[in-house]
Amino acid sequence: MSRAEQVSTPYQRDAVTWAAFGALFGFGILNAVLGPALPFLRAELGLSYFTASLHQVAFALGGGTAGLLAASGRSRLSRRTTVVGGLAGAGLAGLGIGFGPDVVVTVGAAYVASACATSSLIAVWATLADVHARHRAVAMTEGEVAVSLAGVATPLLVALLAGTALGWRSAFAVTTAVALLTAASVFAVGVPPASAPPDPSAVPRRLPPTLLTIFAVVALEFVLSFWLASYLDDEVGLSSGLAAGTVAVLYAAHLLGRILTSRVARRVPPRTLIVAALLGVLLGSPALLSNGVTWLVIVGIAVVGAGTGALFPLASSLHVQASARGADGALGQTLTVAALAQVVGPLGAGALAQAADLRVGLLLVPGFAVLAGLSLLRRAPRRRADHHAGG
Repeated sequence: MSRAEQVSTPYQRDAVTWAAFGALFGFGILNAVLGPALPFLRAELGLSYFTASLHQVAFALGGGTAGLLAASGRSRLSRRTTVVGGLAGAGLAGLGIGFGPDVVVTVGAAYVASACATSSLIAVWATLADVHARHRAVAMTEGEVAVSLAGVATPLLVALLAGTALGWRSAFAVTTAVALLTAASVFAVGVPPASAPPDPSAVPRRLPPTLLTIFAVVALEFVLSFWLASYLDDEVGLSSGLAAGTVAVLYAAHLLGRILTSRVARRVPPRTLIVAALLGVLLGSPALLSNGVTWLVIVGIAVVGAGTGALFPLASSLHVQASARGADGALGQTLTVAALAQVVGPLGAGALAQAADLRVGLLLVPGFAVLAGLSLLRRAPRRRADHHAGG
């Protein structure tokens, strides 16, 4: 297809797109289960805030490993094999988190689950970015809608099962089954092969400033998603089950933010939408951190969540636009930086919580929002003609 044909072609969802959305749902349910289950896991294994943070560190390191492999272009696996094998492997490893007898097993399982899931995620996003070209911001934001749907369902699943004879651990068995089903759907539909990798000599050594944006928005998102159930339990005073279920408000807000963004992204550049989303995070943070007023905290979760939900797919589409590495290489960079952010954000909040309390730890949410805004002041050079509306 010529460039002129790409520009004039409207955004359309084909079978590959829907299979990719299914894979993202599978990733989302694997990604969302740890936070709501964390209060139960901490109580079961007697973990401190800092020790519990090691699960997120392992999760981030696993994602970083997958990101570095993709960014280097050394993987010899096809996108189809990567997506199917990654989802299946992550689902099975998730059983080690839920049913592991000690922290060594659960932390190790978190690393394996993340490495597999992130490998799958990179291949799925690269597929959407290549298939939809100019409309990649729309496709990637709609893909995050599937992640949000899983995120809404997962905390409710944990809370529901925790109140039954099956127990909270059985939620990990359900997430494994979903991951295997979505892997099977991708295997049935297939995935287009990756385009030829770029000439290494043509790839600039200077890193685009979009990577700092990605670092900040991922750190922000993971501080909140990892610690929210514990914050509601320890600081707001909700029971463990109710705290886990209330996390669904965050993912429902992510869903709303991503649905709205996917519509507006057809007309408004991603950079403008990122600024608007960051303003939403800053406006909602005082309510989120209010002391002792439960309904106000929930309003804050909703406002911050709506803003947060739009950030990562928009920042990722900006980076694919700015990078000369191709979709797979650019998204490998994205997930490598995201892995670092997943360590720095939750671990930093956990350290502050250990020294003071989780309300102080969650001050990093507006702090990272400010950092993301400042990072947008440096503009990467325009690289492709499909910049407007496509990311």
